[in-house]
Amino acid sequence: MTAKMPAGLALAAAFSLALPALARAQNPSESLPNPKPLRTASVARLANVDELRQRFGLAAYDNLPVETLKIAVLDYGFDRIDGVRRYLPEGAVLVEHYDPEFVRRFKLGDPEYRKSFAPLNPHGRMMAQIIWAVTGFNPRGPKFYLLNANGPTMLRRAVRYAIEAKVDIILFCGTFEGGGNGDGRGPINRVVADAVAAGILWINAAGNYGGHVYNGPVEVLPSGYLRLGKGSDETALRFRNLLDENTVTITLTWNDYREEEDAGTDKDLDLYVEDWLGWVAGSSEKKQITGAGKNDPEESRNPRERIVLTDLAADREHDYLIRIKAKSGKFTPDDRLRVVITSSREGFLDPKTGAPTEAIQFLDASHKGEMYPPADNPLVLTVGDSSPNSSAGPTADYRRKPDIILEDSNAAFTNGDLTAGASNAAAYFAGIVALMKAAEPGLSTRHLLWFAHHDKATSVALDTSDTSLGITPRAIQRRLPTTDRLRQAIESMSAPTGTQYYYSTSTGIPRYYSAPTQVRPADVRLYGTPRSATDASAISQSPKVTGARQAEVLKVPPKEVGVRPVTPMLIWRTPTREHLTEVVHEGQSK
Repeated sequence: MTAKMPAGLALAAAFSLALPALARAQNPSESLPNPKPLRTASVARLANVDELRQRFGLAAYDNLPVETLKIAVLDYGFDRIDGVRRYLPEGAVLVEHYDPEFVRRFKLGDPEYRKSFAPLNPHGRMMAQIIWAVTGFNPRGPKFYLLNANGPTMLRRAVRYAIEAKVDIILFCGTFEGGGNGDGRGPINRVVADAVAAGILWINAAGNYGGHVYNGPVEVLPSGYLRLGKGSDETALRFRNLLDENTVTITLTWNDYREEEDAGTDKDLDLYVEDWLGWVAGSSEKKQITGAGKNDPEESRNPRERIVLTDLAADREHDYLIRIKAKSGKFTPDDRLRVVITSSREGFLDPKTGAPTEAIQFLDASHKGEMYPPADNPLVLTVGDSSPNSSAGPTADYRRKPDIILEDSNAAFTNGDLTAGASNAAAYFAGIVALMKAAEPGLSTRHLLWFAHHDKATSVALDTSDTSLGITPRAIQRRLPTTDRLRQAIESMSAPTGTQYYYSTSTGIPRYYSAPTQVRPADVRLYGTPRSATDASAISQSPKVTGARQAEVLKVPPKEVGVRPVTPMLIWRTPTREHLTEVVHEGQSK
């Protein structure tokens, strides 16, 4: 299985070339060498740290013994951790390759198997830097363990290493597109369970799959193809690629993962991508199998198919189509599938509009159910931010995820790098948890889940009347066919004063009702966004729907019409020291 670890680097500039690493620790007792540099090396750090700490409510969390804490960052890239530049406190441990004897002792796969860090990738190092900044740049700690988790096998080794090192907190800013059914179980979550059982606080990024996931039933038509989406072609999911030289990956999974890795499945689906003329641009037709033994390259023991389209041509006017065909196996009404689309190019400034735009527009995305393992685990603290790109729940078994939402995940570094995304949000929260743990060593996962889900002082509903936030809550996609229905839907919403509504077309560009345009009604999503004043004329006009689409609109059944109110997002507020002590010591989290 291939790990998807959203880097959250959509705003980042190019990074400098890495210096060669001087050493890699093999055992928990070893640390990076500390050679005396010939000159003082320039080191990029997180900027505006005092402002960030104030934003997170950490004024009362100063002068704490953070040097007693051990934090493991599990990731796939730690570029420039070379023992010369002091990105982190002294004594940081870096593990790229695990000792074969360690692998044998804990039965962690083939001792000869190795997988290196992603070359020139600084993601994990930057996450560790964010944690250190939030905890106050104490030169004595926390002690960091930077562990290679590049793939499921490396994840298993990293988790066991962290357990043996007796770390207090694990930060994992990744998810796996396979390895589970979205319900908190499966082989990936079994690995995570070992860390949680050892008393480690596990913090996981929600992922940046917002608007890039489709969830649906496995409904096989007489042709063998599955019924998908809500477009005019009942067997296709539509997406558009807006950038040339873009590598697009489409991954299909269905809910037949077992607790054991590579357990096998007797349900077989095939995956296809076509262009608008019907030419097949890519296919994945592996045969799903069961039983022991090795499988050949065209067989798989996992309920997953994947297509990688390199250098996919941009086409703003036409859709690419995803089709799925049932090959074998007995599917039931309980069977579900998920399709996620990712691309090598993330966002860009549209030259036609000047607006930030995503490279891929998934027109039939579900806008929910975007949690992949281990972000779906009930015993990890899953963290996202308030942007539409952050993955949203619920889980497949209807639990609320993410647990924690931060208003803002932006990070500015002193070398000019700018980053954002769920990874940053999780790293910020890991720093907050480290301070809470230093203040109250008895802090556990159940306390943090209490703060996240039940405590009104620390889980605050987003106030959309606050014009300073400048963020957009996630809404539920609905069709908007007529002016009367549109106005009725808006008037039925209990919107705070100062909220203006706008729709987002299939291109992802927000357009207010004061600027009507031709849109496809199936692609319209309604959002509420903070505004200083409401333009009465703005909501009096509906999007213009012309031509053949008008007839399609009028056929929409009434139950599909209108917009449901947005479920309030619960934004994290760090508890006061007094309240933290009260919850940890007096059992109010029960």
